[in-house]
Amino acid sequence: MVTIKSQGDSMDIVLDKNIEFAELVEILRKKVSDAKQFFEGATANVAFKGRELTREEKEAFVKVITTETTMSVNLIDESMPPKPPKPKEVPRAAPMPQPTAPSLINYIENNTAYYHGGLRSGQSIKFSGSVVILGDVNPGSVVTADGNVIVLGALRGVAHAGANGDDECFVSALTLQPTQLRIASIITYVPAPFRIKKEPQKASIAYVRDGQVFIGPL
Repeated sequence: MVTIKSQGDSMDIVLDKNIEFAELVEILRKKVSDAKQFFEGATANVAFKGRELTREEKEAFVKVITTETTMSVNLIDESMPPKPPKPKEVPRAAPMPQPTAPSLINYIENNTAYYHGGLRSGQSIKFSGSVVILGDVNPGSVVTADGNVIVLGALRGVAHAGANGDDECFVSALTLQPTQLRIASIITYVPAPFRIKKEPQKASIAYVRDGQVFIGPL
């Protein structure tokens, strides 16, 4: 009902035209609140798409973003005619790597794929770059990346960083309780008693040193 797409310093917020405005406001509020760490301190040119909005409605959405986060927002007026795009040269470099589960990826920036929301059991993401999850990775779900795996939530499923053999990659999460954690070809398991602790967990990072996986606080 509300989809946030980001590219560099531009952000498109696509709104369902069949949903009541007040409900869209609350959905957007929850989305930015759940991922406020991602938006903190950023500056973005924001455009609203998918439905016709009055100036007051646009300003109400902007107020939600600036109230829930410290993001600086520049509102783009879509009624202004866009500038004609400059001709693009055909790139000679290798194409951007594509995810094997494109339906789960919200957007790709540089060589990092972002997914907003939690991964349920049976869901998986595989990407030939780094992966950032703005939510929880639940038991039974798998995240595989040739680069780093960063979870802005609880990691309780399987995470594999450096899948192409790069042991300089890392896995980090606000709550690091994976059923299996793998960096390059090194696999480690977190004992069950540590995974079921109910007290608040500190943000942690897993990395490789001397052929072993170490876990420490961020």
